[in-house]
Amino acid sequence: MLADIYLYNPTNELAIANGDPNYMPPKRLLQFERDLSTLPMFFAAETDIVLVHEVPSESFVTLWQKVGKNLPQFLMEDEALNDQAFCQQPKGFLYPWGWSPAVHRRLNPLKEFCSDEFRSSPIAQWTESTCEIYSRKTAAGVLSEILRVAGENDWLLPLDESPVLCTQLEEIISLQSKWGRLVVKSPWSASGRGIQMLRANEFNQSNRQVISGFLKQQGYVMVEPWLNKVADLSLQFYSKGKGEVAYRGQSSFLTDAAGRYQGNYIRELTPGLSADEKSFLTDYVPIVRQLLQSVLSESVFSHMYHGWVGVDLLLYRDVKNKLRLHPCLEINSRYNMGVLTLELREMISPESDGRWEITVDRPGRFSQDIKAQMSRFPVKMVDGKIAEGILPMIPPTDDAQFGVWLKVERG
Repeated sequence: MLADIYLYNPTNELAIANGDPNYMPPKRLLQFERDLSTLPMFFAAETDIVLVHEVPSESFVTLWQKVGKNLPQFLMEDEALNDQAFCQQPKGFLYPWGWSPAVHRRLNPLKEFCSDEFRSSPIAQWTESTCEIYSRKTAAGVLSEILRVAGENDWLLPLDESPVLCTQLEEIISLQSKWGRLVVKSPWSASGRGIQMLRANEFNQSNRQVISGFLKQQGYVMVEPWLNKVADLSLQFYSKGKGEVAYRGQSSFLTDAAGRYQGNYIRELTPGLSADEKSFLTDYVPIVRQLLQSVLSESVFSHMYHGWVGVDLLLYRDVKNKLRLHPCLEINSRYNMGVLTLELREMISPESDGRWEITVDRPGRFSQDIKAQMSRFPVKMVDGKIAEGILPMIPPTDDAQFGVWLKVERG
């Protein structure tokens, strides 16, 4: 079996917006990419290869092997991509976290030696039209079609609260007078980046500068009303670029007050929901899932794209305190943390619960903290599954500023 190649590049949307194949992320995001470079190990098979900034220690590898995870081979990215013998070895697919002109350039030495399936897939080459697949405008088009097909109802996002494409500050001010609190999003961004929250009747100089920057760099912004969130969910689909999109699973996740991603819950629903909220989701998420699968299968995602399609949903309360569901808040055309959660769920006892989170601190702090936490909450296995305990999901090195940890608790 040919090895597939994995690479963690979480800034792919920013690279798309930039458009330059030589794009380099800002220093902090580059540190994030390097610290988390082993993360694709959760997707890769034992015969696959993950290109990393630093090969993980034997103790980290052993830790995950003990809980039943067969890990892939890890190779230093710079060394591997400059090794002609390695580059010319036959390979299966290339799986970066997400595609962009920059990652096509990074992986270019490998492409001609990949399988026919990869080289004939819609993601094997980057074209001018490809970038629109990853834009919030395309996601808004999917939302519009879902609302059209669903028809008028009292449980979905109302049609008149759909995102609006704006190219001028004056258009945003007009929407502010209509909706009050607003969320302004740049076309290409992810994980809560590229977002500005505007309070009702307030549009300060800082907001103007940031949003003007979005407009200058990317041409437009998507503007939508602020919604009173109850819970964040995501539905995961997969496209092979052959006209059909398959459903793969559901997860729920955590964000901070500004909407920036923090982590995922292991189970499908957010802990602490009321009985009414759980019942609402039980009734309506399956309907949205079917609508999404149908609409995505008729969209560009089904034939111009190959890979994961993660759709973020929002459970919220409207101005009358009635529960509603936003069926397509974001579309992530790449690997995403919801997919990672589906992989982790397979390793965890069905009787257990938990979550995993991303942290940031001074260099070495994650290494210190995780060792202490692992002593306090050692891993316990039941029937070959993790039943409780804390594990580092990336190597806890002394120079890492970012950390990722998994905590499992018995239900």
